[in-house]
Amino acid sequence: MMLFSFFHTGANARKLPHGAGGGAASSRYPSVRYRAGITLVESIVSISLLSFAVAGPMTLAAQSIKASGMARAEMIATHLAEEGLEVVHSMRDNASADDNSDGKTAWMTNVFATCDSAYGCVVDPTSHSASNVWNVVTPLPLQECSSACGNASIVYINPATGLYRQQLSGPLTAPFVATPFRRTVTLRGIDNPGTPVRQVRVTSVVTYPGYGGKTQTVSLSEDLYNWFPYLH
Repeated sequence: MMLFSFFHTGANARKLPHGAGGGAASSRYPSVRYRAGITLVESIVSISLLSFAVAGPMTLAAQSIKASGMARAEMIATHLAEEGLEVVHSMRDNASADDNSDGKTAWMTNVFATCDSAYGCVVDPTSHSASNVWNVVTPLPLQECSSACGNASIVYINPATGLYRQQLSGPLTAPFVATPFRRTVTLRGIDNPGTPVRQVRVTSVVTYPGYGGKTQTVSLSEDLYNWFPYLH
């Protein structure tokens, strides 16, 4: 008795006997090729989905690293600006305490004269005398720029100690290395622009490169007052 295989359906359905004329091959091989094609398409789709799934977190991680770096740079810039204010503040404290003038007008005279130009000055916290830290006795921590401070405003760091410095006379050498930060400090008399007796405004500005090289600025200001003003 002959066995028949059916392939195709509908009105034109045909049947072939098993083993007759290669009908079995013609009914099997298209099915194998179809299954292999589906597997390849599934692989491509899977890889694409995986790529999309990984790309998002990687982009987010890269942005987070950039944001973290910029936050760190802003924090350093803020501390450098605060240091500029603190140096002038300390000099005012010492000068005011040592002011023996009749009118108590020497509280900022030497300090103001050291940093009253429109170009401002740079700050070197390590520059001071042995007995008068951050006082008006030379060498002073404030160094006035006679013109635009330019490269003199570059802040240097000692990587071993974390100490930041500036120098007006020229670039610092090893172990100090240049940082991307620049700082200038300016003083302005409030009650008397030329010779302030009671009030001086100190402004410390630090700049550094941000995203795409765009300059970022941190500017802090503080008003200093004469402890013992002449009130008559």
